[in-house]
Amino acid sequence: MMTKPLFAKCRRFFPDLPEHVFRNLLLVCSAIVLARSTNLNVLKDYLPQLLDNDHTKADSHYKRLIRFFRFTTPNRLVIYILQFVFRLFDSRFTHLILDATTWRVGKKPIHLLTLCVLYRDTAIPIYWLQLHKKGHSSEVERQELMTGALRYYRLQGKILLADREYIGEKWLRYLCLQGIDFIIRLPAGCYRLPIGAAPGPAYSKLVRQAHHRKRGVIKGFVLNGCSLSIVMLTNSKNDPDEPILYFISSLIHKVKITEAYRRRWRIETCFKHLKTQGFNIEDLNFKDDGKIMLLIAIVVMAYVMSLREAFESGSLKQKVYRDGSSSMAIETAR
Repeated sequence: MMTKPLFAKCRRFFPDLPEHVFRNLLLVCSAIVLARSTNLNVLKDYLPQLLDNDHTKADSHYKRLIRFFRFTTPNRLVIYILQFVFRLFDSRFTHLILDATTWRVGKKPIHLLTLCVLYRDTAIPIYWLQLHKKGHSSEVERQELMTGALRYYRLQGKILLADREYIGEKWLRYLCLQGIDFIIRLPAGCYRLPIGAAPGPAYSKLVRQAHHRKRGVIKGFVLNGCSLSIVMLTNSKNDPDEPILYFISSLIHKVKITEAYRRRWRIETCFKHLKTQGFNIEDLNFKDDGKIMLLIAIVVMAYVMSLREAFESGSLKQKVYRDGSSSMAIETAR
């Protein structure tokens, strides 16, 4: 039975959770791994194998799953799961990644603003916020996400990686005040005035220099009371629409900034593993936010347990792409 070794390995991380709730949590987690689905009607067919019980009717297994998701305080259980995930990798990571993923459940939009830790080049979700809308997040929503995460985790001194939609003077100042370093890509021309006003080369001269310097150029400047750096680097993809890449950072080492940012896309690989190339999180058929957030947390737990097993056994494989980049190839056990 798959849940027995899991029970021994994980129980100490959930000391305050009633045993019957914990056993059902592991049962759902194990069923998701086997089924590669989050649809309860699919998961019920794997319970006989996990429970070593072929006599109970499928309808009874389905009702058992439904009862579990009627947990009176789903948000509390979500936090238990996320703290469990974080403890597995605590103090063994230096980078955070921020991005969002979207899909629909019927007419209901799911828009998860997601914070991941980067462990051994693998992005692992530790906190998220359901935005209930289309389009990008606001500075206020990002601060709400990070404030929530900081309530449960010590993230000071970590380095946040994010794409160019995650900018804004108030947001960047918030990160500085929280003691979180960051490397964020910028649109061309963004913050041109404060960059140009700082001592050193003008903005246009920095752009010209970046075209001819293999490792790019860097300049310090002040934005909203924060001492920051702008880095400009030739785009290795030879894109005529974006010949130069721009980064804003609280760090001051040019090479460290550009090299670290290359790891940002690992969160996109994580989203693929949670969705179409792994656990098919989009199969969930709940409409209640509490149930949806709980099921997503259990999928993350299943993902992490699969990763943990692969890390410990040394069976995690590298998938190499045509451009020379690589990522972890996660295979869930059946």
